[in-house]
Amino acid sequence: MNNKMKILLHVNYHEGAGRLRTLFRLASDNGYDGVELRWKYRFADMSQAQYQTETAALKAAHPEMEIVFGGCVNFCRGEEDEVRKDTEDYLEFMDWAARECGTKVMNFFTGGLVAEGNPYYNFHANGSAIANEDDYRKSSEGLRIIGDRARHLGMLIALETHNCYLHDLPDPCRKLLDLTAHDAVGVNYDQGNIIINSNGCPPETVVEKLGDKIYYAHLKNMLIVSGAASGFLCTRLDAGHINNLSLVDKIKGCLRSGMLALEYPNPGDGIYAAAQDMAYMRFIKNYLNLE
Repeated sequence: MNNKMKILLHVNYHEGAGRLRTLFRLASDNGYDGVELRWKYRFADMSQAQYQTETAALKAAHPEMEIVFGGCVNFCRGEEDEVRKDTEDYLEFMDWAARECGTKVMNFFTGGLVAEGNPYYNFHANGSAIANEDDYRKSSEGLRIIGDRARHLGMLIALETHNCYLHDLPDPCRKLLDLTAHDAVGVNYDQGNIIINSNGCPPETVVEKLGDKIYYAHLKNMLIVSGAASGFLCTRLDAGHINNLSLVDKIKGCLRSGMLALEYPNPGDGIYAAAQDMAYMRFIKNYLNLE
C-alpha cells in the first residue's frame, strides 16, 4: 500500500470573481497540496483566455501545487455537432493543462440526465435511473477518445459519482467503465453525493464494486435531514453522517492518483472551513499513518 496521499482544495471553498489568487493563497497557507478548478471560467471579470493565463501564472508561482480541472462533454444527450466541437475544445484544454499546469487528473462528467418535470433533487429518479443503452454507448465511445488523449499526456480521467449523471452510483459506473474498457478512465469517488441518493450504498459496497477503478476522490459531508426540502444539508467535513476517517481508511489502498480533494458545497464561511477541514485531515493522516 502507498501511504502517500495528497490533499487538494476544491474551488467551491472560495469561488467567485476576483478570488482565484486568494484560493491559491488559501491552499498554500493551510498546507494543501493543490487545488481543483473548473475548466470553464464562470465569471465576468475574466475571459477564458485570461483565466487560463492567470492559472498558469499561479502554477508557476506555486510549482509544487497539483492542479485538477473538472469538466464535461455532453456525450449522453448532446447534439452531434455540439459534442464534436466540445470534444475538440476539451482535448485542446487537456493539452494546455498538461503543458502549463502539469495536470495529472481530470474530473469528468458525461452530460446531465434529468427527467422532464422531475425536481433535480429527486436523485433516485434521475441520472442512471433514466439512462438508456444509447447513453452508455455514446458515453463509452466519447470516453475512449478522451482516454486516448489522457494516456498520451500521462493523465487520468475520473468520472465523478455525481447525482443526475449516468455515473451516479457504483453499478452504472461499473457498466460504463467496462464498456469503455480504457485504463486511463476510472472514477472520482464521492460518497457525499451517493449518501443523498435513496438508491445509494455504503463505502464498503463502493470499494467492493469499484475499488480497482478509483482514481481520485472527493471528500465532503452531509446531514440527512427528515423534512428538509431535499432531505439533506451540506456540513463540515467532520460534522455529518459520513465517517470520513473510516472512508479514507477504506480507499487509501486503491486511490490510484494518490490525490483527493476536500469540498465545501455550502454558502457559509469557506475560508474558515478550509482551515478546519485541513486540520481534520491532518488528524486522519496521522491516525492512519499516511504521509
